[in-house]
Amino acid sequence: MPLDELLEALRRNAELPDELAEATPPQIYTSPEFLELELDEIFNHEWFCVGRIDEFENPGDYRTMTIGRDPVVVLRDRDGNLRAMSNICRHRMATLLEGSGNIRRRITCPYHAWTYNLDGQLIGAAHMRENFDKKEVCLPQFQVEVWQGWVYVSLDPEAEPLAPRLSLLSEHLANYQLDKYRTLFRAEEIWDTNWKILVQNFTEGYHLFVAHAKTIEPAMPTKLANAMHGSEGHSLYKQGRIPGKSYERASDMQVDNPLLTEEDRNTAVLSAVFPCHVMSVVAERTFWLSLQPHGTGQVKVLWGADYYPGSVPEDPEERAAYAAELKAGFDAINDEDKPIIGGIVKNAGALAAEPGRLSPKERTVWYFQQYLARVLTG
Repeated sequence: MPLDELLEALRRNAELPDELAEATPPQIYTSPEFLELELDEIFNHEWFCVGRIDEFENPGDYRTMTIGRDPVVVLRDRDGNLRAMSNICRHRMATLLEGSGNIRRRITCPYHAWTYNLDGQLIGAAHMRENFDKKEVCLPQFQVEVWQGWVYVSLDPEAEPLAPRLSLLSEHLANYQLDKYRTLFRAEEIWDTNWKILVQNFTEGYHLFVAHAKTIEPAMPTKLANAMHGSEGHSLYKQGRIPGKSYERASDMQVDNPLLTEEDRNTAVLSAVFPCHVMSVVAERTFWLSLQPHGTGQVKVLWGADYYPGSVPEDPEERAAYAAELKAGFDAINDEDKPIIGGIVKNAGALAAEPGRLSPKERTVWYFQQYLARVLTG
């Protein structure tokens, strides 16, 4: 289907009222032209989660990530500033850093040893001519914002601040005191699906009683999934929890957070911060994914969990065991989703593929489709 017809189908889809909402037109999952438009209009301009603020506590702490087409490094410089910069050497475009960790003093290109301070300023370039001025060379800088303890980066120097568009979501999360949560574990993977399918899957509770019948459903049943009204910046649903039951661990830790009501303790807040940061927040931990497209049929997934202080064991070995148990629980959930959402992207290319009517418990999908239409069609 030509791109202009895809955009028209998306526009018509987004204009349907809540009570008549339909699933996403399937061709927008499979079209390379549609992906290129997304890279231009979404990934070159929006805000993307790169981790939690406590992952960048010390000078030199860094993480690399590709946002759209751009390799980016996020780090804490020696003056304590949190920065996001291009991860491409200004000489011959080699990649400067890989993965995450701590780089104590400077960034050195592995190709020709051009060397940069942690603020991105070039300080060393061997065998250059006398008319070359290192002071004129600096790694391009990107916008950084911290919201609820998560670090976001935008490639667009004119991107409007993130927090104002998430004010309603901030109200729902206020009692959890998310800025106090600490990193428990991280993982980086590539999943076989389209990034939009994964956003939609994570943020709706309609599939729990089928896809997760033996894992999530006994602790967080579909009947307690309440898909709420979001905003232009996010979708929202609240998932009731059965007291005393857990799907991701055998142990149960107490949470000493005086702001939490009994309802808060028995509720999970799930949301997509558009375009592609999805999260589940409960009293003791978070579970979240930050997504980047890897072609039309794959998605790069940075994911992990964080904990409220005191809700995990203090002993390092016991904490490591708790983290491993929690990750194994989430791995099991992810493994239940992967074949389903992988099948969706394959089926989206079929001649008979058509969108069906959405359940009220899939209102989050409706909000996401409206976001896509607003950004891509105006």
